[in-house]
Amino acid sequence: MLSDYRLILYHKHPSSGRTLFLYVNETICQFEGLSSAAHVLESHIGDNQIQEKMPLLDALLADARQRLELFQDSLMVDREFNAWVDDSGKPLQIYLARFTSIDPPQERLARQGGTFLSLIEARRFLPPTELELLRLAYTTIMDDLS
Repeated sequence: MLSDYRLILYHKHPSSGRTLFLYVNETICQFEGLSSAAHVLESHIGDNQIQEKMPLLDALLADARQRLELFQDSLMVDREFNAWVDDSGKPLQIYLARFTSIDPPQERLARQGGTFLSLIEARRFLPPTELELLRLAYTTIMDDLS
């Protein structure tokens, strides 16, 4: 069931490395967000379980592309990152996906109320659990540069 999963969508510029996260519907956890009671239970990078989840992840990406009116190859799952969140007794898995375009599709997503935020901008107003998830995601993304 897709409601048991969330995606953190981001864009990393290929030459500058500038990383921006999609913020839409008042959350960075697409598409239903998290409640204020949510907290991170654990996270994994490189645990080799992502291959087993590819049909699910393909479905999540297809759903995201449809909701955001994006092109077929505009998103891809990034590495082997996932996190588990307890949201009022409901376990949710969080995955990381990136926009594949050279520049973030800001204009396209602005029409749907979306904006792209840096980690520093997100610190101003995101709830603690979403900030923790962004820090984990950012660490994964930056590790990919080394």
